[in-house]
Amino acid sequence: MKYSIPIFWRNKYSYYRLEFTKCKRCNKIAFFRRRVCPYCRSRDVEVLTSKGIGRVISFTVSYFRGSTNLESYPRIIALVELEEGFKVIGELSDVKPEEVKEGMYVEAVLRRFSSDDPYGLIYYGVKFIPRVKK
Repeated sequence: MKYSIPIFWRNKYSYYRLEFTKCKRCNKIAFFRRRVCPYCRSRDVEVLTSKGIGRVISFTVSYFRGSTNLESYPRIIALVELEEGFKVIGELSDVKPEEVKEGMYVEAVLRRFSSDDPYGLIYYGVKFIPRVKK
């Protein structure tokens, strides 16, 4: 799957970090970095980076085989509630489907998503791996 390099670069904060916005007026959190609060339309917002630690709320296992990343199937897609109070959807890595449970603790790590071809660009992004709760 070929990505547009400029678009990928412009969205790098979304791919490489779990950045979110906290509004200073209404105190609500919005996931993805934003310039304006989506709740009260205030421009008085603070961009923060999540620690990437959370727990699995729900998950599904996908056996669909596309034309890229054939080595990474089946894929486990999870809804993860992060410690900062918002939910994100992400892929689980380094775990077998039968080992995943709702409520299990996970942490965000940087992993390979795909590549253009055997000698092309490699794209990385955030995935989640199991974590022992501390």
